[in-house]
Amino acid sequence: MDLLNRRTLMKTAAASGAAAALLPGLAHAAASGTELFTSDEAGLLVDSTVILGENSAVLIDAQFTAGNAGLLADMIAATGRTLESILITHIHPDHILGLPILLDRFPQAKAYAHTDIQAILSQMLAPMHGQIAGSAPAGVFADRFVLPEALSADHLMLEGERIEILPPMAGDTALITPVHIPSLNTLIATDIAYIDTHLWMEEVATTDGIGPWRASIEALRAIGAATVIPGHRKSGSANDAGVFDATIAYLDHWEKARAESANAEEFRAKLMVGTEDLGFAFAIDRGVAAAFPA
Repeated sequence: MDLLNRRTLMKTAAASGAAAALLPGLAHAAASGTELFTSDEAGLLVDSTVILGENSAVLIDAQFTAGNAGLLADMIAATGRTLESILITHIHPDHILGLPILLDRFPQAKAYAHTDIQAILSQMLAPMHGQIAGSAPAGVFADRFVLPEALSADHLMLEGERIEILPPMAGDTALITPVHIPSLNTLIATDIAYIDTHLWMEEVATTDGIGPWRASIEALRAIGAATVIPGHRKSGSANDAGVFDATIAYLDHWEKARAESANAEEFRAKLMVGTEDLGFAFAIDRGVAAAFPA
């Protein structure tokens, strides 16, 4: 894919490099043909990935807060590319509530989600936005929501090249669509992989969801991509196959601590051993409460 290779990115480094130095959360990944934005802790350390063509771009996931979505929009504008498409990989609010901010900045862009995911969003997005935005100070979140279009195809196009959207699989929620760019040797694992953060365990804590999550990790690992972009990480954390090991290690730690605990307080104490420095602290109490409901 000549349009997305190192040479193309090097030609635009001068244009985007100065902006990259000024924007919090930006990790420039010129070798992979992507630019990666990682939000702050208030934005739950979410990764959004911009896939660059020569003149156009595709965005994977739209951030949570209005502030982080605005910084992401600044980053995209600094590349000089025209944003054509935005893919929402799953139903979680931290990957979609920033969408109106981006569409306001790039009105020519079309937002999509896999058909199965879009069907769920069509039922839950309005109440989800109302609950989250309605309980926060004005301006923290976008003042409206946007439902993506249903995407039945297994790919998006960028300047004549295919960006492969994998079938929905389990991670921290039941349906997640990772994105594979074979010519860049890059996999956007989204919330099937984390590193240097706690995992969002609320939806799998009282179900058999951990087993399918593990299976998804191994399926993605088998692709063998050199660059693997997780759904959550600290800015500057790795974006390679090590994110799979980090996720498996956390799942192992969770299951062991859960099996050895008699109540929520004991479980939380065991869960925090060795994980004190991880980000996305918001996830801890929600997961513990799901594992040991009051």
